[in-house]
Amino acid sequence: MQPIDRRQFLRSAAVFAGAGLLSGCGGSGRSGSGLSAEAGKLSILEWGGYEAHGTPAQTRGLLAGADYTRRFGADGITYTYIVNDDQAVSAATRTAFDIMHPCHQNLADFVGRGICQPWDTSLLPSFRNLDPVLVRRGQAQGPDDSAPQQYMIPWDWGFASLLYRTDHVRPADATGWELAWNPRYRGRIALSSSSTDNMEMAALRLGYPRPDVMTPAQIAAAQASLVQQKPLTRFYWSSEYSELEPAFRAGDVWIAYSWQDVYTAMARAGLQVAFMQPAQGRIMWLCGFVLGRKTQEYLHAHAYVESFINHQACVQMTNLYDYGTADATIRPDEITDPRLARVLDIGNPRALASPSIHLQDWQRDRIAYEQAWANVEAVVV
Repeated sequence: MQPIDRRQFLRSAAVFAGAGLLSGCGGSGRSGSGLSAEAGKLSILEWGGYEAHGTPAQTRGLLAGADYTRRFGADGITYTYIVNDDQAVSAATRTAFDIMHPCHQNLADFVGRGICQPWDTSLLPSFRNLDPVLVRRGQAQGPDDSAPQQYMIPWDWGFASLLYRTDHVRPADATGWELAWNPRYRGRIALSSSSTDNMEMAALRLGYPRPDVMTPAQIAAAQASLVQQKPLTRFYWSSEYSELEPAFRAGDVWIAYSWQDVYTAMARAGLQVAFMQPAQGRIMWLCGFVLGRKTQEYLHAHAYVESFINHQACVQMTNLYDYGTADATIRPDEITDPRLARVLDIGNPRALASPSIHLQDWQRDRIAYEQAWANVEAVVV
C-alpha cells in the first residue's frame, strides 16, 4: 500500500445528540435548526489518500471518517484534490468549499483572503485531546476578530530531516544539516525539489533561526549555499515513493532530505539507517482542517472533522501512514512500529514544544524564496 504523497498528489455521537440544542450557535454560513436543516452535502478540498472511510475514493485503508459515513452515508461527500500548497490556496479562492485541508504555512493566506471562518470547538468532543502546542498554531486573528480564533483544527504532521545510511556515513559527519554539503558523499545525496524545503535547510545550515523569515541578504546567502551544494546532489526528488525510496533502497543514495515515513520504510526494508536530529534542529510540517466561510453545512462539517480527530482514527492514521497526528493522548504502545513511536516522540507531552523544532511558517517574501531557488535550478554543473 503506497502512502500519501503530499507534495506530488498526490465520537461524533455527542455532536448529534446535542444538535437540537445548537440552533443558536454556529458561524455565518449556517441557517436552520440543526443537522436536519442541512442538506448533508459536503464539498471538501483534500489531499489524495485522506478521503473518509466508506467513500468510494478511499482505497488505501484509512479509517478516519467512518463515524460520519456510517451515520450519514458517503453519497453526499465530494472531493477536489490538492496538488501542492500554493494550488490549494488558489483552488480555495476560486471555489467555495465546506472543508479544506491546507498546511500551516498557508493558514495566513486562507484567513487573510476571507476563505474560512473559525470553528466552534465545543462541537468537537475530541478537541480537548489535541496537543495544545498544535492547537495554538491553528489560531489566527481575522480582520473582524477581537482576539485570535481557532481557524484550523490541527490533524497531521511530520518531521523533515536528513535520512542516512549508517553503514556508509561516518558518525562524526552526521551531526547537522551540513552533511548534505560534505564532498565525501558527492553523488550519494538526494534532496527535495521544493524551494521551501531547500531554502529552509540552507538557512538552518547557515545558522538562521527563522528559516521562513529571512532578510534579503540571508536569502541571497542561502541561494549561494545551495549553488555550492548542487554538484554533490545526485537528483532532486519530487516523489518520495516513486523516486527517492527506490534509489535509496538500491543503494544509489546514502543521504536524503526526507520525512520520518521514509526512515521507517527503509528500516523495515532491512537497511541500516538513521533519521538525523540535526544540531540546528529539525523542520516540521503541520496540516489541518479549515471551515469554509460560506458553508451551509456548518454542523455536518463539525461532525465530519470530529470523525477524523477522535482517538481511534488518529491512532490508525499514524499506524497506516507513519505520520503524526494532533491527538496528544496516543500512547507509545498503540503504535505498531516502536521506531516510529520514538522518532515522533509519542507520549512525551512536551515533544512539540522543543525550540529545536522549526515549524514551517508563512513566507512573507515567498516570491524572493522562489526566485532564489529558480536561480539555483538554472545553474549548470
